[in-house]
Amino acid sequence: MPSSFAKISALLLLVTGGFFAVYTFIFGSAYYPNIVPAAFLDAVAIPLDWVNLGTLSFPIQVDNFLVFQEFHSLPPGFTLAESYLFGGIIFLISVSVLALFSTFKKVPFLLAGAAWIILLTLANSNGLNIGSPSSNTPLIVLISGTILPVIYFHVWRTNTAFGLRWVIVFLSSGATIFALMRLSPIANPALYLSEQSLVIGLGMAIAWIFWQGHGVVSGIYLLLARANRNVSMKISIQILGISGLYLLTLVFLLLDLKGDANLPFPTFSPLYLIFPIGILGWISTTAKIDQVPEIAAFPAFLKALFLLGFGVTFWVIWKLEISGNQAAEEFLKHLIVYSQFGFSLFFMVYILSNFLSVMDSGKSVDKILFKPYSLPYYHLRIGGLISILVVTIYMDAVLAPQVNSMTTSILGDYYYQTGQKLEASILYENSWAAFRKNQKAKNATAQLLFDLNQPTLAKQHLDQSFSEAPQVDNIILQSSRMIRENKPFEAVYYLENGLRRFPENPFLINNLALLYVKIQKPEEALKLLSSHGSDNPILSSNLIALQSKLQKDGQDTQLGNELIFKINRTASNNLQGIVNPTSELKRLREQLEKETSPMLLNAGLRNLFSLKNFSSTAEELVWLDSVSRQENMLEYLMQVQETASIRSLAAGRVNESVKNLNGLAFRNPGDAGYYLNLTAGILAQNLDFEKASKDLIVAEEKGFKAFRPHHLIILQLGGFDAKAAEFKEKFQIPGQSTTDEFLIILSKFNQSIPDKLFDQWKVISSPKWKGTFAFLLLERKAHGLTKFQLNELGNFLKGKVENEEKLAAFLQNPDWSNQASLLSFTEFLQVGEELNSNPYKTPLILCAADRLKDPLDQYELLNSATEFNKDPMLWIRKVQAAKRIGLDNYATSALQEMSSWLTWDEIELLQGTNY
Repeated sequence: MPSSFAKISALLLLVTGGFFAVYTFIFGSAYYPNIVPAAFLDAVAIPLDWVNLGTLSFPIQVDNFLVFQEFHSLPPGFTLAESYLFGGIIFLISVSVLALFSTFKKVPFLLAGAAWIILLTLANSNGLNIGSPSSNTPLIVLISGTILPVIYFHVWRTNTAFGLRWVIVFLSSGATIFALMRLSPIANPALYLSEQSLVIGLGMAIAWIFWQGHGVVSGIYLLLARANRNVSMKISIQILGISGLYLLTLVFLLLDLKGDANLPFPTFSPLYLIFPIGILGWISTTAKIDQVPEIAAFPAFLKALFLLGFGVTFWVIWKLEISGNQAAEEFLKHLIVYSQFGFSLFFMVYILSNFLSVMDSGKSVDKILFKPYSLPYYHLRIGGLISILVVTIYMDAVLAPQVNSMTTSILGDYYYQTGQKLEASILYENSWAAFRKNQKAKNATAQLLFDLNQPTLAKQHLDQSFSEAPQVDNIILQSSRMIRENKPFEAVYYLENGLRRFPENPFLINNLALLYVKIQKPEEALKLLSSHGSDNPILSSNLIALQSKLQKDGQDTQLGNELIFKINRTASNNLQGIVNPTSELKRLREQLEKETSPMLLNAGLRNLFSLKNFSSTAEELVWLDSVSRQENMLEYLMQVQETASIRSLAAGRVNESVKNLNGLAFRNPGDAGYYLNLTAGILAQNLDFEKASKDLIVAEEKGFKAFRPHHLIILQLGGFDAKAAEFKEKFQIPGQSTTDEFLIILSKFNQSIPDKLFDQWKVISSPKWKGTFAFLLLERKAHGLTKFQLNELGNFLKGKVENEEKLAAFLQNPDWSNQASLLSFTEFLQVGEELNSNPYKTPLILCAADRLKDPLDQYELLNSATEFNKDPMLWIRKVQAAKRIGLDNYATSALQEMSSWLTWDEIELLQGTNY
């Protein structure tokens, strides 16, 4: 039962350690390198709609957002939770190992105890500064608290159950650690001990690796011997071939670690050898335990010790990957290769000298592997150690600087995570000076010096790293610093040279492309992203954004389901006039509803709602209003309100959109010119050139300068010829900006009587202009035309408009009170169900008024529409509505205002007509 408990506990630690180690092998560390993308916004004008009125043609443009992502190198992340976890695991493993040591025989017990004392000494517990700085008191207390109960069980209580031994050692060691933490005056002694536990864990892992030095070769030999039992095959040739290949692999790994030879094929990390060493080593170890009569302890305890060693090795690998202690990782890699090469080589000498004569006999040679009669087994170990020394010399004794750098980095991690930046920077600097293949130390040094306001010294370290041991995160940090100091060309130098050193690196490619745009090299930026962005979601997203910004056609890519990619893809489609799939828009909305970043939420909402859409308008405006009220959206409040105005415009709510945009112009004087230019385009689209001209004039006063020829035409049609001439000269607007007969007719369209407009339509000679005019008559003046006139317009538009069948259905019975006819009319115009959304579409406004039962509601609706529209019949209906509710003064005032664009004869004629 005790032995089973020991093995099960060890197996549990092995499985969990293996899981964490494999996880870091696959996904790497989340704390270093700490290269993260930072997003920023740029805007691109997209055509929400087009104005096509004969020779007057221009887009109504609104801003969509492009999200660019730039990589930044941040300081290494804190690993406090991971450090405490690792420290706790090492503590439990140490307790288990010490409890197992207490079951050893005399000589193995003495050797194990001595090794434990050496490990505690190397763990630098003196740094707890108990009593005085670097006092030996903590070491003495640790040795006493951990070794004394082990000695007690080994000498006086040899028959004590293993479970009780473990509990006593656990309590004694735990009390010792607790006392040291309470007595230590340093900052966070628990973290200090947790970080230093890496030395103990690494020491136990190395001991296990040396124990299993020939585990791979001996395990394979045992498997071959068992498989070929009673077969009499040449397993000598098989084991020689397999061992030769394995030793050759180790030689290649050695050359790769040394770095002198450029191998024509890829190698792998020696850490991956831990898996075959552990699996095959278990086969070898269990065979040796069963065959050797004099062993250190009970077989079950030795097997538990094997599993603990296997497990602690995985946990150490995880800790090294998480903490970024590259010196310790390289140290472990070197020792794995050295030990495997030395012990495997001499194991081959051992089995060939002892068992060659019986190896191919087909007998159970696996059962006598560790019962030699010629060359004793301990000679194998001595020879292996000598080989390790030879390899160490060949590798220039790099183990020594690795150990120095490793221990310094461990101490640096403690100071860094306790906020002692100056001490940490010095330790990291010394760590890198001892061993150059130590990326975290150099990066952390520069980061800390920047934090300590020593940029010159930090840049010196980055320059040293760039020239002697380049690393991607330092190149990114250095280029970012150059950009911050307004030295873009120096930043380009570092990134370009870094890309030569690290080709295909997405971080460098991305930042260099964005920098090319900054220094006016957009073609090079596009080329760089196009050639590398197909397999990286961030590069792909930036490529779409850059193509949109430069308005370049590019390769189509479907890579990426992230929010930023979808935001940029939507903006690109909006710019090119490509219909966004409904499913994509739905997924974008779902992601935006969960998004917490104000910047991305603002950008996503703008791009999502810059589409013509007459459904769910009220619901989406309520959502936008709720978003604008969020406290974290305060910085983007104006932009969200602008998005709401754009959403209203996309749904045809001209009245609401124009009023909201005017409100934004009033509240945000700095952007008033942009908003007023947008309202001018909306009003011009609705043939209200007078109001559009006034908005353009005010926009110019507010600083708007992007005048184009169509602006001058609008001013002329609005009756401001002098302003048009002034702006043409002031802003050097090229091209001709003259009106024609058709545009002059349109300039008076809204305020004209339908019959007169119909007569003018009949004499228009241009088929194109005549088609445009006919559509406008149906859209805005159908309420004042006879059935005959409507059908004549419909006959002319046959084959020239969309939804022709809807128009034909309406013309069969042009009755506004008939729901089917009204539905056909609205579907022909492609508007939503809101009849009163656009005040310039008089037929729909009058129809909406007729549906209201309350005369006051009718008046309010008609009055709201007349704030924009000068349609004579609309104004007469307003006069009639005012009289019905007793507002005669309002009616008289409205008639007086109508006289400014109508004759009194026309007004009297309108009053005598029953509408």
